[in-house]
Amino acid sequence: MFDYLHNKQVLISGQGPITDIARELGFKKTTTIEELVKNFPCLDYINVKKRNPICGPIDPNFPQIEGILLLSEPINWETSLQLMVDLLITNGMPTGLPTAIPYPHIPVLACNMDLLWASEAPIPRYGHGAFLLCLENLYKKVTSKDITYAALVGKPSEITYYHANQMLVNHAKSIGIDNVDTIYAIGDNINTDIFGANLYDKYLSRYESGEGTKSRSLEKLLGKNKRDPNTKACISILVETGVHQRDSKFIPEHSPRDFLPVDDGLCKPAFIVEDVGQAINLAFKEEKFE
Repeated sequence: MFDYLHNKQVLISGQGPITDIARELGFKKTTTIEELVKNFPCLDYINVKKRNPICGPIDPNFPQIEGILLLSEPINWETSLQLMVDLLITNGMPTGLPTAIPYPHIPVLACNMDLLWASEAPIPRYGHGAFLLCLENLYKKVTSKDITYAALVGKPSEITYYHANQMLVNHAKSIGIDNVDTIYAIGDNINTDIFGANLYDKYLSRYESGEGTKSRSLEKLLGKNKRDPNTKACISILVETGVHQRDSKFIPEHSPRDFLPVDDGLCKPAFIVEDVGQAINLAFKEEKFE
């Protein structure tokens, strides 16, 4: 769906084998934050011990960045936040401040929007959504304008549930099942898993009338890739093994910026169970499957 970005020079951000991940997704020309710092050393300025007066680019053939792909939270936030804003206000070539800040800026594609997530730590930890929140607010503070995303991918975005829907339908057909009428979406985070499942359920309920959803631009993103979902409902099940428990309160402000305001009905799970095993048993019971 985002093949128009596949041949652009994109800055990639995250942890782990992000270059391999980006290539697997179809992005052919990538630059990491580390490679950007290496070519523009004086921009990585907050840590006094790392300051380097050489401005760059060190490599005279260093390509202009044409887009930013945010896969997950980086390690050194101050470096990433500074250099990403630099790219957005210089049209991807941070050699100096332009006379006019470009707007709209180069495309930004982001995924993994959880503000908080549960781990071995006794308190929920910041997720990529926290990094995006910082980036959005710093960019707006500097430019007085909002970052505009080419797309937000991952929960709670309908585009992710639509993709999962297609994968389920394809798998079902491979094992001789023609129809997937109902999807059961299991998750531990009300702000992403449950909100997203309910949002997609709303999309499915409106699909036949041609309404789609009013603010997420799913139809526009799908374009020529749009296919019939072949599914009638997406049922949300909250499990109590992560961020939220049975008595947790939904905090709308924890949701990604572009999904606000949140309708009250979209934050309530259809079912609450203790764990994934119980969720699967519940789905079997609802489907009268022995």
